[in-house]
Amino acid sequence: MDGINSAKTESGLYAPGARILVVDDNSMNCKLVKSLLKKTGIEVAEAFSGQEALSRTGSEKFDVILMDHMMPGMDGIEAFRKIRAQDGPNRTAPVIALTANPDTDARELYTKEGFSCFLKKPVKPAHLEQVLADFLPEDLVERYSPEQKKEEGFNPEDHSIEGLDWDFAKIHFTDKDTMLETINNFRLMIRRDSGRLQAFYEEFKYMNTASPEDYVMSEYRVLVHSMKSSATLVGIIPLSGLAFLLEKAASAGDLETIRALHDVFIRNWNSYEEKLAPLFEKENEQGGAEFDKEVFIGHLDKLMDASEMLDVDTMDPEAKAIMGTSLPWDGKEDVQTLLGAVAALDIVAINSAAVKLKAEAEKM
Repeated sequence: MDGINSAKTESGLYAPGARILVVDDNSMNCKLVKSLLKKTGIEVAEAFSGQEALSRTGSEKFDVILMDHMMPGMDGIEAFRKIRAQDGPNRTAPVIALTANPDTDARELYTKEGFSCFLKKPVKPAHLEQVLADFLPEDLVERYSPEQKKEEGFNPEDHSIEGLDWDFAKIHFTDKDTMLETINNFRLMIRRDSGRLQAFYEEFKYMNTASPEDYVMSEYRVLVHSMKSSATLVGIIPLSGLAFLLEKAASAGDLETIRALHDVFIRNWNSYEEKLAPLFEKENEQGGAEFDKEVFIGHLDKLMDASEMLDVDTMDPEAKAIMGTSLPWDGKEDVQTLLGAVAALDIVAINSAAVKLKAEAEKM
């Protein structure tokens, strides 16, 4: 990035008084930024749509805003314009565009719109720190010892998974645990994302012509773009390549190409639920904590309450407690559905799955 003062991050970024907002409809990207900045002391807030970003920026002050460009409904550029037009505390806050499709035109577009700069997704840890160091207020940025940034012993599990490039995946993470957690979130969201994409496809697959501006085609393009970003992030390049071709076809309203590739993509996408499972065999083993109806229902209630406030710090441990409980009925599929909803931060789906599990637990 032009203008980045890399000297500020020689010893790693540490800015304990800083507060940033990450705006991205892909929950994996939000969680990743939060994980990458865990040691920086920076408070990371999240918004999962342009509308939610407007709500937060209208009343809360942020030192930097990271804004995804391509989102369903209100995209990042429209949200940026409205933030600048708000009579609120972030009219002059630096806003960094996040894009998975950087090119010369993108650079010109973001410069013209008034973004401070842009970052390519998936975001690389060093680039993220450098950009934040450049745009955070000087009095908030401190250095911390390089010992906190050591990455020794960073080796993935000894698993060869078709299509997964471990070396490429490692580029986007600072440690093995964060990488595996992100890959697991990807796995848990596979069925949800493919189901949503299939639903959009069913609405237009019999059309003779299509416009890229058509609502359903546009939503298909935005979702497959997000799926491309997720696959790239975890290093599954073949999926990313297929998603890229579908995204380009949707952008052009090219139904012939979409019809030719959609089923192939869905089949390959869904296959990674099984291909990635060996990485998490221990987590997949239901059992551990003995089932206690009141305790189990308590975890479900806490999870639903936390999801309403998007309190990820509470949601994740509650979800793990639910996953680690030995159920006296065959509820594995329902638990997996719940975990996928938590990974996607889908409040409606979380409540639906939790209510179903709660009803079963109450019968015991």
